Amino acid sequence: MTTPPTPNLFNAMSPALSLSEIAERLQGYDPQALSARHVNDFLAQLVQPVCEQDSVPLMQAHGRILAQDVVSPISVPPHDNSAMDGYAFRGTELLTNQPTLLKVVGTAFAGAAWQGTLQAGECVRIMTGAIMPAGLDTVAPQELVKTEADMVHIPPDLLQPGDNRRLLGEDLMAGQPALHAGTRLTPAACGLLASMGLPSVNVWRRP
Repeated sequence: MTTPPTPNLFNAMSPALSLSEIAERLQGYDPQALSARHVNDFLAQLVQPVCEQDSVPLMQAHGRILAQDVVSPISVPPHDNSAMDGYAFRGTELLTNQPTLLKVVGTAFAGAAWQGTLQAGECVRIMTGAIMPAGLDTVAPQELVKTEADMVHIPPDLLQPGDNRRLLGEDLMAGQPALHAGTRLTPAACGLLASMGLPSVNVWRRP
């Protein structure tokens, strides 16, 4: 036989009650056999919830509890980029039954977008973190390919289109919550907030 769920007997915002007053409201109260639900109801009535918020500098936020969602003002990464050093090209050019041969026509460095254009059969040498040139979606790691003059030989069945590319907003998307209200601010969480350039954060007042 299934026992129906116990209704919420208390209003968490009501004044704190004594133990005897709480016990009077519980049907079939037995101090030696309280359900977890009744224990939580007891505890909720013995304290007043903290409703005030503090805005604290990020360096003082460790261990505090977020009072509001933190919405990311930036996307991380801010653009499609390469996950490793290698050669960027169009994944549609990969061959499955023989090596893929591509001509290297430029180099994309981290911190600056490569401005050239590629024709079929061409690729760009790219560094880790560099912006993926327009139209390119795959990176062949440099240690897994063979180079000969200005040509790159990619073995068959080594890669799939889209490999080794990090997408715009893959870690954080601008306008989306990075951390939710109720989160305890650990060192990692504080580091995340710092990476977004936030100088302060809203937390619940300490009891």
